[in-house]
Amino acid sequence: MKAFQKIVVFLSMKRSILPISLGLNLLMIPIVGFISYKMGYLGRFLIATTGDNLMTPTDSLSSQPQWQNIVQYQQSIVDQQRFKVCLFGDSISAQIENTLGNDTFNFAIAGMSTISQLEQLEALKSTQVQCQSAIVAIGTNDAAYRTTPKQFEQNLTQILATLRQQMNTQKIVLLPAFYSTVKASEDRSIAGTLDRVERMNQSIQQVAKREKLTVLSEVVKPLFSGQTLREDLTVDGVHLNLKGRQTYRSSLLRVVDQYR
Repeated sequence: MKAFQKIVVFLSMKRSILPISLGLNLLMIPIVGFISYKMGYLGRFLIATTGDNLMTPTDSLSSQPQWQNIVQYQQSIVDQQRFKVCLFGDSISAQIENTLGNDTFNFAIAGMSTISQLEQLEALKSTQVQCQSAIVAIGTNDAAYRTTPKQFEQNLTQILATLRQQMNTQKIVLLPAFYSTVKASEDRSIAGTLDRVERMNQSIQQVAKREKLTVLSEVVKPLFSGQTLREDLTVDGVHLNLKGRQTYRSSLLRVVDQYR
C-alpha cells in the first residue's frame, strides 16, 4: 500500500511539474530566437537547410518578422534626418550599435548580405534620410550564401548608386568582408569558406576601382591574423567578443572623425 501511495505521489508531482516545464520551454523559444537573430544565425540557418538544392541561393532575411521590425524602427527614428556618417553592414557591424558619436547612425543588421542591404535601402526610401558619408561593410554573408561574384558586384554597385541618388551621399568608403577562424569557415551553417570570403574581397576591390572608391583594409586589419579572424577576438569564430568589438569600434571612430 505504501509503495502504491508513493507511486501516486510521484505521478502527481510529474503532472504538476509538466506544465511548469512546458511553460519554461515556451518562454525560452523567443529568447533563443532573439539571441540567434542578433548574432546573425537565423539567416545562416537557411544556408544550412537549403544545402545544394537551391540553383540560385538567396538571402530571404527581409521576410523574417524581426528584420522587418528593426527596419520599421529605423524608419521611425531616421525620418527626415540628416547624418554626417552612416554605417551599413551585417551582424559584426551591428554589434557596434549606435556608439560612433553624434550625427552618425548605424544601419547594420545581423544576417545582412548585399541582397537584404538593397531591400533595406528601398524600405528607407520613404524616410528621405540623408547620409553625407557612408561606410559600407558588406560581403561576409554573401560568401556564406554562395552569391556569385558577378551578382555580388552588381548588388554592391547598385547599393552605391542608391546611396548617392537616394541619400545624397557624397563620400563612400568600403570595408573588406570579414574573415572567420579556420574552424568556423569549415562549418557552412556558421560562415563562408575563407576562399569564398577572399573572392568577395577581390570583387569589392574591383567595384571600388570602377567606382573610384577606397577600400579601408586597415580598419579591419587589427582583427585578423593573415586571412583568419584572431581567436582572442571572437566568441564563436565569426562574431566579435568584447575585446574584438572595442578594437573594431576604435578603428571605425578614426574613420568617422575624418568625415564628421
